[in-house]
Amino acid sequence: MRTIYFAHDQQESPEGRKHSLELAGYVVQLFPTWAALEAALKQGQPPSLVLIDALLEGKNGFEAAQEITRVLPEREFPLVLCSGIYRPRPFREEALRCGAADYLLLPMAADEFLRRTNQAIGYFVPSAKRKAA
Repeated sequence: MRTIYFAHDQQESPEGRKHSLELAGYVVQLFPTWAALEAALKQGQPPSLVLIDALLEGKNGFEAAQEITRVLPEREFPLVLCSGIYRPRPFREEALRCGAADYLLLPMAADEFLRRTNQAIGYFVPSAKRKAA
């Protein structure tokens, strides 16, 4: 079963996007804070994807992506940041510098959101496999 960790600030309900992902066959776990996401990442099986809202309690999405990239450089999953507020191009570039595979501007049509999520998972190559190639 493919699992997505979705860290979201709760200013706007993530339920619509969560539902779309679940209809596509993903198990989606919501995390309202950086601390909750960090605790989940330290336990058990890694997710297929970590989706992080730019506004997140504890660390913003950019800081969270940097921290995950620093602490888990050999991670087996991609990071995707999303935001409905931080729209200009420099934010997308910053997300990519922080280790994200993509930066989604919200709101976004459900089919496009799912396509970009699938794309991030499908194109991700863990760093250990990149080094071996």
